[in-house]
Amino acid sequence: MTYFTADKTPLLNFISDALTAGGFTESNSNIVAEHLVDAEMKGVPSHGVNRLGLYIGEAKKGIIDPRAEPIIEQKSSNLISVDGSGGIGIVAMKKAAEAGIKLALNSGIVAIAISNCGHTGRMGAYGEQAADAGFFGLSMGGGGRKLWGNVVPFGGKEPVMSTNPYTLSMPGLKNDPLVCDFAISNWPAGKVAVARANNDALPPDIIIDKNGNPSTNPNDFYDGGALLPAAGPKGSGMGIIAELVGDAMLGKTLEYNWLFILLRVDSFRSMAEYEKAASDFVYEVRNSKPVSDTGTVLLPGEKETKSAEEAEAIGIQISQGVWDSIKTAANDVGILADDYF
Repeated sequence: MTYFTADKTPLLNFISDALTAGGFTESNSNIVAEHLVDAEMKGVPSHGVNRLGLYIGEAKKGIIDPRAEPIIEQKSSNLISVDGSGGIGIVAMKKAAEAGIKLALNSGIVAIAISNCGHTGRMGAYGEQAADAGFFGLSMGGGGRKLWGNVVPFGGKEPVMSTNPYTLSMPGLKNDPLVCDFAISNWPAGKVAVARANNDALPPDIIIDKNGNPSTNPNDFYDGGALLPAAGPKGSGMGIIAELVGDAMLGKTLEYNWLFILLRVDSFRSMAEYEKAASDFVYEVRNSKPVSDTGTVLLPGEKETKSAEEAEAIGIQISQGVWDSIKTAANDVGILADDYF
């Protein structure tokens, strides 16, 4: 059974009110709710409303401060430091992107360090934000291995790093940014959580159990297992670099620390030249021959764009297992789904 809503407003209000009842400020609740529902619309349920229980639980346990406001400091004409004040990372990252874009519009390039914050949600959202403003964006997160270590290095069976996500983004066609958003593991941990909620088996090569044996049972991940690095040594190497950036470069972490670099795409040639060349290549890729006659060649970020368009037209689809879990999380803080739907 699946839940649909053609109008996202009731879902937004439901999630926002549950977060507020769980201790978040109204402003933070609105930002987080918008982010989670947007992730659902973009077809990324691993970073969507299923996170509601996690965030409320972390606030209740004091892992994050749900009322925190990020502190933004401009270090130079090209550097910004954002202290998340121990709060939810979605708020810190959104405000970091806004501050970075504003500064980089003049300076051309900006590097932003984001630290002392909790989970930042779907990183592709900030990549889209950068691309839509005319920037090449690059972000990476790491430094959380001591608390959140869940990925083994290539050839190993002991987790020494986290999923350490990377995002690369550039403007494509109008309102259609090109965004690569990926964990350095074959799957993000959130996707394993969704599989467990729905009692689904995992594909091969996603996790190993606590003894280092391959497994397709998501429960084995939570029983001392680990995620495998994507593409073997490639994912492993990227994870290690991100771990060094988040830890050795940026310092003590709450969850991950992040480096976010913004570069104006018209820094070396005019925007008109960039847009012409970019659109030519987009059409070249889209018109290239697929492997099968019924196949489709996709650009990075295209799946999310199409998913959002579909959600706007027919509604948001939420799996029954996830829907049950968020209703329970909301009910635990006194918010009843029946009052909204």
